[in-house]
Amino acid sequence: MEEKNYLVSGMHCAGCAAKVERAVGELQGVESVELNLLTGRMTVVFREHGSPARGRMAEVVEKAGFQLADWVDGTPSGKDEEEKAEDAGGARLVWSVLLLLPLMYLSMGPMWSWPAPSGEWGIWANLWGQCILAALILWLNRRYLVNGVRQLATLSPNMDSLIAIGSGSAFLYGLFLLCGGMLRGGRVDTMELYFESAAMIVTLISLGKYLERRSYRKTNAAVKGLVNLIPQEALVWHDGEERAVPLNELQVDDLIVVKTGQRVPVDGVITEGQAALDESDLTGESMPVDKSAGDRVISGTFNRAGYLKVRAERVGGDSTLARMIRLVEQAGQSKAPIARLADRVCYFFVPAVIAIALAVFGIWLAAGEGFSFALARAIAVLVISCPCVLGLATPIAIMVGTGRGARLGILCKSAGALEALSRVDTVVFDKTGTLTVGEPRVVAVLPEHGMNADELMEVAAALEQGSEHPVGKAVYEHARMLELPVRPVADLSIVPGRGIAGTVDGVPYVIGNLAFMQEKGISWEQEQGRFREFMRQGASPLYVGREGRPAGAIMVADSLKPDSLSAVDNLKRMHMRVVMLTGDNAATARHMAEELHIDEVVSDVLPDEKASHIMKMEKAGARVAMVGDGVNDAPALACAQVGISLKSGTDLAMESSDIVLMKNHPRGVAEALQLGRATLHIIRQNLFWAFFYNTIGIPLAAGALYPAFGITLNPMIAAAAMSLSSLCVVFNSLRLRTFKPHLEK
Repeated sequence: MEEKNYLVSGMHCAGCAAKVERAVGELQGVESVELNLLTGRMTVVFREHGSPARGRMAEVVEKAGFQLADWVDGTPSGKDEEEKAEDAGGARLVWSVLLLLPLMYLSMGPMWSWPAPSGEWGIWANLWGQCILAALILWLNRRYLVNGVRQLATLSPNMDSLIAIGSGSAFLYGLFLLCGGMLRGGRVDTMELYFESAAMIVTLISLGKYLERRSYRKTNAAVKGLVNLIPQEALVWHDGEERAVPLNELQVDDLIVVKTGQRVPVDGVITEGQAALDESDLTGESMPVDKSAGDRVISGTFNRAGYLKVRAERVGGDSTLARMIRLVEQAGQSKAPIARLADRVCYFFVPAVIAIALAVFGIWLAAGEGFSFALARAIAVLVISCPCVLGLATPIAIMVGTGRGARLGILCKSAGALEALSRVDTVVFDKTGTLTVGEPRVVAVLPEHGMNADELMEVAAALEQGSEHPVGKAVYEHARMLELPVRPVADLSIVPGRGIAGTVDGVPYVIGNLAFMQEKGISWEQEQGRFREFMRQGASPLYVGREGRPAGAIMVADSLKPDSLSAVDNLKRMHMRVVMLTGDNAATARHMAEELHIDEVVSDVLPDEKASHIMKMEKAGARVAMVGDGVNDAPALACAQVGISLKSGTDLAMESSDIVLMKNHPRGVAEALQLGRATLHIIRQNLFWAFFYNTIGIPLAAGALYPAFGITLNPMIAAAAMSLSSLCVVFNSLRLRTFKPHLEK
């Protein structure tokens, strides 16, 4: 499989995007395709033998009436003429309005007895003046007409086709009446002329598109804001002096100097100095964090005060900030499952509207109404129908929601993940490193008869040296702190999640959990009474056996993160079922759960069993979010409906998850869930408005109220309603930019 991004330009509605997706998706060698209407970015996944599809893709896209270009580094590789015309949209709108004002004066003046040319020649000058002004406005906005006719010619009409038919037919009908009246030497009924309607339609559409484009820039503000956090160059310490180096030339292990007022350009470890770093742009935390030698820093953080030298560990595209930008872009590009219905409707929407307009025209003629009346109703149907509002309902809310999440330190990898968050009813926490600090410490050493505490620690450190497990590291570091010698070990055998066996000074030893001891035939039933008080306080025993007999136990405890209790309580207030899933023994797990007000605990779970417990919950009907940070959490994160990992977690855990919390605090889980709910709420509002608007607007425009109440909808009002509908969806989505989680401390 190979994935590549392209830029598709010329699209104006969701029907356009659906058409391109379907055309490209049918090409041989294409596995999947996703096209973002807002950005024009098309992501195509090719099968292994997808080269024929690449060659035909441009041809297929151009045949559909659009243009294809490569997408380079998140930006189009170049601007075509149409994009340049869009850049001039503001100027075009201004000229359209300036021409529309005298047009409206000429057309509406007689109704209000405004001063106007009199006499026969004056009336004809007025009418031809309206025609010329309307023609100029149509010419200024010809892009809608040209594209609409082009799409009609290819039998794939879009929103521009509705505009072209509506405004074009109004103008041509008025021109026909005007020319016919002059040739006959008679008068023309000015009430049957729709020059002002034709001009007003395209002007209002142009206004709506201009405001939409400005709003789109706000939806992309999150990505642009993150990009702006990347400095263009860095100060590298080399041969005793500072040297400015472009960011793309930095290498791993470079020594970077970060002064007050500068941003950290890489991920790395501080080797010298101290500073107060502002991480708010990445994590949402408002208070600066004090950093000194040995602490890790991430790219994009701002040095408020201090001087640092940082050893680079991740540079360029591997840095945390670069990965954040990719995740936000990836989420904006993807589609939420709820968007599929709107996409299917959009594909058939425009042809259906044209058919309805033709039917309305025929019905009113058959009912005995005049040609002008029937035409006005058909035009109103065409211009009030808005496929854009359906197409915008989901993607713009997703873009704003994921962007706001990035500012709060909540990275959503896909639109589907954000939607799934809103449906979660069960949150499962891993314990170590998630609810706890993840840095266990030795709190007691309890040797059995025949050994002293130092001997027990020496043996345990020998077996645990090189261990990556937090408990093993704690044992080894405790021995080093006591300055005990680390003995060599032979015949080392590791059983993941259970324990370690090896020979120290010719004597066989084992270290691990109770189940591991039982496998080795070592009984601890009588001795366990000594450990219960420590276990009630949250400590876990690490058992050590010697030659088939108990040798002692090392009590290890981890401390809760400061906000773990608040995180659990807030989730319960949100009516969430909260579960702790841990490999710790039952006594330690229950003690920790009681401190955190967690009612449901699953303990003594092996790493490979976590995923099966998640699947059991989901089979029972639960919608599960799994929260973890370790390698052993990766399978569970991947199989849960939503996997949430913390920033401090391993790369594998972050890759397996759907959501990454940059704050590294469990409270972020509740914040993420609230963001998901708020985003889905906005999407549902948008979709409701989209379907409601078209369901009500089209019959009203068709004249449904005319037989009973004599009420009709002027095409100008219909055009204004269409533009307003799209803007309502955009502005409603932009409310997510001010989203703030509501949590209690």
